[in-house]
Parts: sequence; C-alpha cells; structure tokens
Amino acid sequence: MAEQIIILIPVYNDEKSVNKLLNELSVSLKDLNNYNFSVLIVNDGSTESINISKDSTFPGTILQLQRNIGHQKTIAIGLAYIKENLSCDKVLVMDSDGEDRPEDAVKLLEEADKNPGKIIFAHRKSRQESNKFQLFYRIYKMVFHLFTGKKITFGNFLVMPKLLLDKVVFYSEIWSHIAGGIIKTGLPYILVNTHRGKRYDGRSKMSFTSLLIHGLGAIAVFIEIIASRLLIFSLLLIGISLIVILGLLGIKTFTDRAIPGWTSTVISAMLIILLQSFLLSLFTIFLYLSSQSQRKFIPAKHYKDYAGAVETV
Repeated sequence: MAEQIIILIPVYNDEKSVNKLLNELSVSLKDLNNYNFSVLIVNDGSTESINISKDSTFPGTILQLQRNIGHQKTIAIGLAYIKENLSCDKVLVMDSDGEDRPEDAVKLLEEADKNPGKIIFAHRKSRQESNKFQLFYRIYKMVFHLFTGKKITFGNFLVMPKLLLDKVVFYSEIWSHIAGGIIKTGLPYILVNTHRGKRYDGRSKMSFTSLLIHGLGAIAVFIEIIASRLLIFSLLLIGISLIVILGLLGIKTFTDRAIPGWTSTVISAMLIILLQSFLLSLFTIFLYLSSQSQRKFIPAKHYKDYAGAVETV
C-alpha cells in the first residue's frame, strides 16, 4: 500500500517560485510509485495573491494565515494543522524558493524509508548565497555553539514520520526555530548530504534584520542553558575580582611591596569588572525569569490563533 506524503511548503509573496517548485517536484517524484503525494501550502500573510497553477499534479490545500508571523512559525503552524486535520505517513518540509532542490527530496525520502523512526534533515555541503550571507551564517553557527555547546548544521528541509510529528507539535521550542527545537527536544534525527539549489526568482526576501531574528530564535530555544552559562561566568568574574581586590589590599596594608599608583589602578579596574559582573548576573536572572513567565506557545494547541481560511488546490 502506498504511503501518504504531505509536502509542506511555507510561502510569502512567492507565487512564481512555488508553482515552479511544484512543476519540478512532479518530475522528480514521478517514479516514486510507493508514495501518494499531496501539498499543504501555508501562506504567511502574503501581500500578493498566491495562486496555484491548475497544471499542478498534486492535490492539496492552501492554509491562509491571519497575518505575517515569520518563516519558522509558519512551518510550526503547518505541522500542527497536518496533525489535527490531515492524514499522512510522513511530512516533507521544504521552502518554495528553489534552494531546497526537488531531486534532494528523493534522497530524503529514501533515507526516511531506511530509518522509519527518525527525522531526516538535509545537510548542505555547498551553498550559493552571497559572501555576506555566508559570513553571517558562519558567525551564527559559532555564536550558537558558544552559547549552547551544540552544533547546528541544518535547516528545515526535512522528512518527518507521523509518529514524531505527533510529538513535535507539542513542543513549544519549534515555535522559535524548527532545527533548534528538534535539537533541544532530543528527538532522533540523521543528516543527508545535499547541495543548496539556486533561487528561482530574484534575491531572498529575508533582510539582514530577518536573518538576525532567525539566528536569535535558534539561540533563544536554549535560554535555560544560556542563562546558566552567563550566570556561572558572571559569578566567576565576581569571585576573581574579589580575590584580586582583597589580595592587593592585603599587600598594600601589610607589606611594603605595593607599587605606588599601580595598586589603586588595578583595584579600580577590578571594581569596575565586579560591578559589571554583578549587573550581568542580575540581567541573566531577569532574562531567565522573564522567559519562564511568558506563555509557552504549543503549536498543537494554539495554531488556530493564526490559522485563517482554507482553500483547496
């Protein structure tokens, strides 16, 4: 019996690209006779109309969101909608802009058949973005590793089995960042090497600010780890500063080894570090308590807050 695969595609003002993607998918997937494919297009509050060509070979649905909420949240809502309203065996998530190549979707599906209890992520071995974007991406990965102690080497091009889909949509972490959320939850996944495709139509609609928010979203998933590391670091600085200050005061008071002027300068510097470390520790505690007091958005429970009209393709 053929497996039911839903292709989840988030879209924002990208009508040409999504139609081209569907055409290329129909070619790439036509020989996979053991699957039945349908699509769920989640329109992230586009300011332009999104119409799917009547030539599309995939039946499916367009879910209109009430407003623009961002790429990662759109995917989370799509996953939650599938869980509650549609029947499938696996979900294939990919972007509409051509950077997630249709031929690589075949590789992910084949790997998913070999590993039925795991999420299959595309790990891009090569990229075609601008040098500025690639520099930002490297910095983002370094900062992510520095703050969380974990590595993130993949995005949201993935295949997810229904068994894990039913779990993922109850994790609030995927609301901020899909890949970061999966890492945080500890759900099993494996990586498949792919190459980043070339965009179908023009430049990316993500500004530098959007990219920055995207990166911060991944880091925010690990707020508990980050807060604990910052707190330990600030307490360590406080301890070192106090030891240095007390040591220098002891030398100045009880010995004649103190260098005139130097001791006062170092103590002043240590007092500044002590104050900054204290403020950092207070900020860290505030940041953690603030994150704990906010409502956790559970996609499976709250997606209807943003879901709007549903259209049949």
